[in-house]
Amino acid sequence: MTEDDIQQIFFVECEESLEATETGLAACRDGTHDAETINAIFRAVHSIKGGAGAFGHSALAAYTHGFENLLGEIREGLVPLEPPLVDLLLLALDCLRDHVEAARAAGSSPPDDAELLARLEAARAGGSGTPIAPNAPEPAAQAAPASGFDDLDSLLDELALPVPAASPPAPPHWLVHIRPHAGAMTKGSEPLLWLRELTDLGGTCELCDIGSIPTFERLVVEEGYLGWTFRMPGTVNRDAVAEIFDFVGDDVTLAYDGDDMPAPRLATGKPALAAPRSDEPQPIIKPEAVVPASTVPAASAAATGAAAAGGGTANQSVRIDLKKLDMLIDGVGELVIAQAMLAQRLTNENLAHIEELALIDGLVRDIQEHAMAFRAQPISSVFGRVPRLLRELGASTGKHVKLEVAGETTELDKTVIERLSEPMTHLIRNAVDHGIESPEERRAAGKDPEGTLTLSAEQKAGRIIIRIADDGRGIDRDRVLAKAIANGLVAPDAQLSDDDINLLIFAPGFSTAAQVSNISGRGVGMDVVKQNVKELGGRITIESQPGKGTTFSLALPLTLAISDGMIVQVGDQSLVIPLTHVIESLRPSPADVKGMGTRAQMLNARGSFVPIVPLAVLTGADAAVTNPCEGVLVLVETEGHGRAALLVDAITDQRQFVIKALDAHYRQIDSVAGATILGNGKVALIVDVDFIASTAARQHAAIPFAAAA
Repeated sequence: MTEDDIQQIFFVECEESLEATETGLAACRDGTHDAETINAIFRAVHSIKGGAGAFGHSALAAYTHGFENLLGEIREGLVPLEPPLVDLLLLALDCLRDHVEAARAAGSSPPDDAELLARLEAARAGGSGTPIAPNAPEPAAQAAPASGFDDLDSLLDELALPVPAASPPAPPHWLVHIRPHAGAMTKGSEPLLWLRELTDLGGTCELCDIGSIPTFERLVVEEGYLGWTFRMPGTVNRDAVAEIFDFVGDDVTLAYDGDDMPAPRLATGKPALAAPRSDEPQPIIKPEAVVPASTVPAASAAATGAAAAGGGTANQSVRIDLKKLDMLIDGVGELVIAQAMLAQRLTNENLAHIEELALIDGLVRDIQEHAMAFRAQPISSVFGRVPRLLRELGASTGKHVKLEVAGETTELDKTVIERLSEPMTHLIRNAVDHGIESPEERRAAGKDPEGTLTLSAEQKAGRIIIRIADDGRGIDRDRVLAKAIANGLVAPDAQLSDDDINLLIFAPGFSTAAQVSNISGRGVGMDVVKQNVKELGGRITIESQPGKGTTFSLALPLTLAISDGMIVQVGDQSLVIPLTHVIESLRPSPADVKGMGTRAQMLNARGSFVPIVPLAVLTGADAAVTNPCEGVLVLVETEGHGRAALLVDAITDQRQFVIKALDAHYRQIDSVAGATILGNGKVALIVDVDFIASTAARQHAAIPFAAAA
């Protein structure tokens, strides 16, 4: 593994640490935190600092050092965690994200953090607003008890202070014995960094225990064969040394003074080799000097699977290159197609019901489900970016917005998550800028001066429904319609429903903003949202009530790769209807079909009329069935457009299909969600049920049966 590969792992871990810090600070803001929350925030920032130093990102390391100093004071109870301080920490977290991004993009200039670092230092001094001089003793460090240090620099500052005359003389020295075990190496720790920190504390390496090193053919490089004994100054206490190993846990054993050197604990399960059975003393190496910092290699990647053979921790994980995962998903898709072709061939040979075919079908489905689970991620990775966005928008608009989140553990395909960020950003900016009123307007309307933005996610009928709701002024439909008429988007005498007017905001170039700002007003954004959601195979709907707020609902597929579908025949064409939309299929009686106008037909479906949509009209199929009583009606349901009855000739099969995007080879087509390859090798189009249902709903509103009678 190259250094670049290890750096990429470091940046992935930085993202995890930033998310942990965001979660912890959110708990602090809500008042639900405890001591462990503060410790978790401190550990996350400390981890970024350690990696930044190892890889030479000096600006990131310097900034995290200042951030960590304040967190250490908070952790020790020397600085009270009050709401203004939480706001400052959130700003510091935003700057930390910028630092990480600058470090990730080699050659980018780090953000200007001088003012923010000064505010962090002022907060350490008790909120006086005056930055602490670089060489001056820090008040918090003077007040800190001797048993608690935040980091190495705090310790050195403490050691630099004069010892009061009344203090008893410190002991001349004491010994610490360090024995790293196999887990310390397999989890990415670097013993040489620990030794360097001990040396910086004033320690001297006295002994290196090599008595447990096996012969060359039995050597396992990940095992912990070596142990060290350091002589520490009496002015350094044990807590300062133990803090160096805070994040290593049981993977390192420490002993002190007259205790024996801890025995090695091997991950292979084999007993450690005993010391030589001779009268000679145990082999000892006394180094001339500890390896200089410049020669210390970067921390290795986490490879937790290495310890699994020894019955290690229950939850193991391994990092995989996303390209390799994509190749696996593509391979599974081809396997699904090959399995469909095999089933078709065996059906032609009258062998469709053999036991082996059913076994292969079950195995392929299991492989597909497990492969897709690899790509599943919680949507919290998208929701977690919203608090910072709201803080930036609040600073720009002067509006106070509270965030409420539900369903953040809902999982969906990583590809969908990656492409959700842009449309959600546009929707949130629109909600804050256009939807939520200013504090003065909200007071005048009898509302809480602080607005509320609600994000929620849930799985429903094989799709994920994401809602972005605000409690603002709602959509001013009269103003939207007037602007649309002025722009020539609709005719002056057009009669539009509320839903039709709401959808006008997605028109390219449409904006009702009185002036252009850095947030909105240029007429770009909402049309981008619609296009992005459409490219994901989803739909977006709007619900708005004047004075109460607006809700945008995004209905998206859980995955963009493989799904279940019903294969139907329409004339000379085969089509696929996604199974997630299908309620039932039926052949109606003449009494269940009613005419509407000169061409439209409606199906009486248990007390309500549903529009009948002949798929042959949309596809141009030849020799298709036109009489619903002679064909099959597939009753489908959508999230925001109600039901429709799709008229087909017959249902031929039901199986998994691999989704192929049309726009990659041709272009996007209304009423078509994509294409797939059937078992006979032919290409079949996938029906866009949402588009068909929405079109039918606009042309034929559902009629209650009682009213029709």
